[in-house]
Amino acid sequence: MILGGVGLFLWLSLEDYAPLSAVIAGSALTLLLAYAAITAWWGGKTLSPSAWWIAAGVGGALIGGGAAVISAALMLFKNGMHAHLFPDYPPGLILAMLERAPVWALAGALIALALLLLHKPRYEI
Repeated sequence: MILGGVGLFLWLSLEDYAPLSAVIAGSALTLLLAYAAITAWWGGKTLSPSAWWIAAGVGGALIGGGAAVISAALMLFKNGMHAHLFPDYPPGLILAMLERAPVWALAGALIALALLLLHKPRYEI
């Protein structure tokens, strides 16, 4: 968590116009938040097989959609922090990132379900 915060702080201080860096920062922040939430809520508990499938699908969708939303929020925050005459990330780019949220949610759900198929869980977190 500390390394994630330091990385986010360094990214916010850079003069960077590339959307890829914002997406990587937003995805990393989403994964860190998801890890903290999952371990806090279900850490050490045994889940049934059906609960694993539901949690993987819903959790993957939340992580995928959340990555797009948090990336857009980071772009907006960086625009406000730097306060240039011409923003680092134009409003159209931020809206385009938000438009990707449903597709990314579907992709996140499918990736999480595929990882569950590969993992063959013991049904414990």
